Amino acid sequence: MAAEHDEGIVLRLTDFRETSQIAALFTAAHGQLRLIAKGARRGTKTRIAPGLDLLERGELAFLPPRGEAELGTLTEWVQRDAYAGLRRTPVRLYAGFYAAEATLTLTEPGDATAALYAGLRGLLESLAGDAAAGAALVAFQRTLLRAAGYAPHLESCVECGRPPRPGEAAYFGSAAGGLLCRDCEGHHVEKRRIADALRGTRPEGGAAVEWFALLDYHLTQVAGKRLRTAEPLERLLRAEA
Repeated sequence: MAAEHDEGIVLRLTDFRETSQIAALFTAAHGQLRLIAKGARRGTKTRIAPGLDLLERGELAFLPPRGEAELGTLTEWVQRDAYAGLRRTPVRLYAGFYAAEATLTLTEPGDATAALYAGLRGLLESLAGDAAAGAALVAFQRTLLRAAGYAPHLESCVECGRPPRPGEAAYFGSAAGGLLCRDCEGHHVEKRRIADALRGTRPEGGAAVEWFALLDYHLTQVAGKRLRTAEPLERLLRAEA
């Protein structure tokens, strides 16, 4: 079988036996992949490369799974960007970990989403550079939710269609799909009050920490669980705000 080629980002590494790892990657053309990297932990010539590392981007060759096998085989890995800059502060590193966990949670193996791959790559580039971590992360959350089919409606009430009145409390319902006005929120059990700091703002220009918290709430409801990296990341974001 001929190997396939792609570009991808390493999202998770799991030790497998004594010398190998299972690598979960998100790729440009094949979406999420889970591949055995044979010999990746062995310090010999059989090693694929200097080693795989989390949140690095590279070019890969792989053999897809055959039959009922769930794992393919990574046959070649060439690192193209280690995004070393995102490791200079805890908040940037945890933002990368959050993005990796969220991507693995909301995508399925083989789901190819070019826009999501571009968004993930753009986030890591921003975190490695000088961009504000919170704003870059909110942009990625929106890209991920859109790619997964769960983009929230934030312009007007999803039930009555009325935009929120100035100074009026507003709510967000994940199951409802977005904004709920004061008159309609009583019909919904699952909801979260929208922070006052978000009134009259948009995700691309509002209070980044509060927008992160709201979109993370939505992501949590969609996934059925809160991501392990969400709570420590939110603490770090609030400490920097």
